Amino acid sequence: MPDFGDRYNLPPSRTDHDRLRMLCEIHDPHTQDLLRRAALGVGHKFLEVGCGLGYVSRWAATRAAHVTALDLSDEHLAEARRMAEAAGLRNIEWRNANIYDHGLPEKTFDYTYNRWILVHLNRPIDAMRQLFGLLKPGGLMICEEPVVDSVYSEPTTEGYSRHAQLAQALSVTRKVDYNGGRRLHSWAAEAGFEIVDVTAYQPHYLTGPRKGFYSWTIEAAGPALIADGILTQENLQSVLAAMRAADDDPRVMVAGYRQHQLIARRPG
Repeated sequence: MPDFGDRYNLPPSRTDHDRLRMLCEIHDPHTQDLLRRAALGVGHKFLEVGCGLGYVSRWAATRAAHVTALDLSDEHLAEARRMAEAAGLRNIEWRNANIYDHGLPEKTFDYTYNRWILVHLNRPIDAMRQLFGLLKPGGLMICEEPVVDSVYSEPTTEGYSRHAQLAQALSVTRKVDYNGGRRLHSWAAEAGFEIVDVTAYQPHYLTGPRKGFYSWTIEAAGPALIADGILTQENLQSVLAAMRAADDDPRVMVAGYRQHQLIARRPG
């Protein structure tokens, strides 16, 4: 069985494609602004680790000379490849590979990019060291990672208060840091990078389908929460019902995960 991250808790299969599409709808405009700030452009070689359905890789392929996109889900890669072919993009190489064991030559890329990958890893600094080796001297590592316990509702609701508690409990059983976004700069410095820029943003919703993304994510993580003994099936359904009641109430504002962005340079 493939190793999705170290103990990845969300389904990497076709069943989660619609949730991943919504994630991209929420975050891709910010990602594109970030990559523009990092001056991604013509002639550059770009690597995305954990490409999912390939939305960022396809956008990067319209700007960069060549894109390499890694993921561990064959179903994700098949869908990403199909959409790239439909768009007429021929400058993307899709590879089933692990961030720790990628088989790529060192000092190859001008840019590496990852989003929502490091928080799922037991060894995020080691992963950054792998990216360091893949970059040319002077190349840029671009990372975007969340702070999951930043989610909240106003007024406070039982469901969204439980969300942060569940994420913390799962981070302990999985030995990961779902709040790793706030530590990106320190992880990168330990991996040998020079920090170029850090920033963050946080979406807020009163209505609309994106407001329900966070309860949807808890539903997707449900099997992991049950398997790790954090919730029973009955408890899970109770939490989801409370979160969805808040999602459906236009008087309740839901704040999504605060997303931290990092640009860091390999010296030289």
